[in-house]
Amino acid sequence: MRSENEIANANASTSACDSVVTLSSAKKAFGKNEVLKDISLSVNKGDVLAIIGPSGGGKSTLLRCLTLLETLDSGRLAYGDVVVCDNDGQDKAVYAGKQTLRAAKTHFGLVFQNFNLFPHYSALKNVADPLICVQKMPKADAYDRARELLAKMGLADKADMVPCALSGGQQQRVAIARALAMNPEVLFFDEPTSALDPELTREVLRVIRELAAEHMTMAIVTHEMSFARDVADQLIFMDDGRVVEQGRAQDVIGDPQHERTRVFLANYQQG
Repeated sequence: MRSENEIANANASTSACDSVVTLSSAKKAFGKNEVLKDISLSVNKGDVLAIIGPSGGGKSTLLRCLTLLETLDSGRLAYGDVVVCDNDGQDKAVYAGKQTLRAAKTHFGLVFQNFNLFPHYSALKNVADPLICVQKMPKADAYDRARELLAKMGLADKADMVPCALSGGQQQRVAIARALAMNPEVLFFDEPTSALDPELTREVLRVIRELAAEHMTMAIVTHEMSFARDVADQLIFMDDGRVVEQGRAQDVIGDPQHERTRVFLANYQQG
């Protein structure tokens, strides 16, 4: 059986790779409900991966496992050369120790669909606080960085407002600024526009498009098909806990090869 020490040794000896994040043969069940069934994916530096599929297909659980909010039952997860977990001899995932997991968490940021901002903090404090508490950045430097990122999001004049005084689109842009503040190698988005109306959706998608143009590495669970087609490099279609189809985003959306993908896209476009 592979131990935490063996995982640590693997981290010490594994050479750097092109992929920012690599997931292999991942499985996850809640009781008897198999939610992820042998999922493998990788995201290379500067690429945008879109993850699409019907509700209940496993997309959000996949993202939660990638960001360590849930643990895999089996499979291998690595951020660059930092191995988060790997299988033992009985096909069970063994996770690395706390120090390695803390290191892995510095590699990614996560933007939730419901913003997850602190309601009693200003926009500025929401962005600066993780820098102060987690990275131990001096307060003045943290607030300078937060102001810079809010300006990048078009929110320079909203820095002193609390979340309830902002629109949903503005709150989501504050959340993106907060995720960017930690200088992650990859940003994960869990349906970042699902709680927004069409006008506010455009605001947030514009920001993500700009990040893609700057070659920010991203993985995005989305129902915005035209956005996925135009912005993503790679696309995965998931259904019933499996990857049904994957490839170049324009190819999968424009000319899907699997019947299940064709049915999903046709129904989605009709809806």
